[in-house]
Amino acid sequence: MASIVVAYIKNKNVDAALNMYSCILVEHPSITLDYGMVINLCTLLVENGRNHEAIKTLKEHLELNVKKTDDIKKIRENCRDLLGAAATTCDYELTKQLFDVLLSGELVEPENFILVPLLQCKLNSDDLPGAVSVAETMYKTYNLLPKRMEILIFILCHYKDMKKKIPVPNFIGGMEQSNADTNILEHMLNLITQCYGSVQAQHDLMFAYLETGLPDDARQVLQNLGKEVNVNQLNKMCKVYLKMEREDALLHFLNASRGNDFIDHEKIFSALLDMYSTIPSTGNSIATLCQ
Repeated sequence: MASIVVAYIKNKNVDAALNMYSCILVEHPSITLDYGMVINLCTLLVENGRNHEAIKTLKEHLELNVKKTDDIKKIRENCRDLLGAAATTCDYELTKQLFDVLLSGELVEPENFILVPLLQCKLNSDDLPGAVSVAETMYKTYNLLPKRMEILIFILCHYKDMKKKIPVPNFIGGMEQSNADTNILEHMLNLITQCYGSVQAQHDLMFAYLETGLPDDARQVLQNLGKEVNVNQLNKMCKVYLKMEREDALLHFLNASRGNDFIDHEKIFSALLDMYSTIPSTGNSIATLCQ
């Protein structure tokens, strides 16, 4: 009977899956259903807008105190899928409630892998101040700061889309902690600084500038870093951009780094040449690099 429920879940037949699951609970209470199947059923319920039933089903299963015989890693992956489905609804209260239930049931631990959907829910609804506020709560509660680069990119894109002038961070002229949250960019950078230090915050901002097409701003950050620039981190990002086929980011990096003696330009050229040799040119070619 449990196998039939699994089959219904795989076929996205939510009514049949829920009916069979309820039948097992009522008529065969001695049958032990694994956590993975129940969590996947809850995911299917959320995907079909049946949020109340998903929370009720999850809570009732946890109240049974079923022994966790599943692979705990697989259970957490299932939990991540459930939270991811909730995040796509842009309903933060739903996503947070599911997270709290999973956490209280010791099915998940507060780690980046699990916390990401809470932030993604805010980003999906274009609530940038809300995303930064959630990030701050995560840092203060769990000493974690997931998706920090993505949040910076979202913030910069927001300024560009609104045709607003992007505020210059305080650390460009010497890092200063700001007590007042004058803007969400400054707020997020202060969080990154508190968690990882000002040097890492500047690297994150520089990469965010590159990925949003702001090489002049990226150059300013590189100049401010001076000898503190992390060459290994720059080289790693070159490989990431190559793998993602982010020609634009590499070209912006090349532009931003011109005249900077602390950067190995050969790595950037090499990444671009490797890209041009494996994918069709999009207009920028090897000739562009020679200009």
